[in-house]
Amino acid sequence: MSYFILDLFSAALYACLIQNFIFTGGYGASEAVRMSAKPKNLFPLSVFIVYFSIATSVICRLLELNSYVSGLEPLYHNIIFYGVLCVLYLLTLLVVLVIGAPKRVVRRVGIAAFNTLVLSVPFINYRAGFNLVEAIGSGIGAGIAFVLAVLLINIGLKRLEQNTSIPRHFKGTPAIFIYVSILSLCFMALSGRSIFI
Repeated sequence: MSYFILDLFSAALYACLIQNFIFTGGYGASEAVRMSAKPKNLFPLSVFIVYFSIATSVICRLLELNSYVSGLEPLYHNIIFYGVLCVLYLLTLLVVLVIGAPKRVVRRVGIAAFNTLVLSVPFINYRAGFNLVEAIGSGIGAGIAFVLAVLLINIGLKRLEQNTSIPRHFKGTPAIFIYVSILSLCFMALSGRSIFI
């Protein structure tokens, strides 16, 4: 049991801090920047991102246990991963519509399901050869990484708005991109990878 918790925790920390998918891979970065302007909507979207990341990770990893699926070419793995996500999205959308959720919740389901962060998690798990527990941890870490990215970008947005010494042409979007680039370099340093690969 302790190995299960240790594997889960270490994979989540790895996905969140060292291999932060948003800052080192750029997955879901545009949504993180957009969400940082309105962090009050962060919790519902983050819950859906964690849900889709974990569910696609687990389902795809379980499919990989089948010898026929594991022996397929990488192209077929991509098709299977996208297919799993589409079916999961449709089932989740059906449940959300049946319970009568508001339209804003329905929109968040689609934004979360087809976020590039969620799309990337099964591929990263597949390439890393994660087992089921590590795949769950990777899904949790991806969701936490999204929350961390949004909070860090939100803090930067507030500081950039207060900074009066920024030239007029760099205010707004250019300043945000520079700030996110610096954050990405910091997380790239944590990952230990070279940016020149």
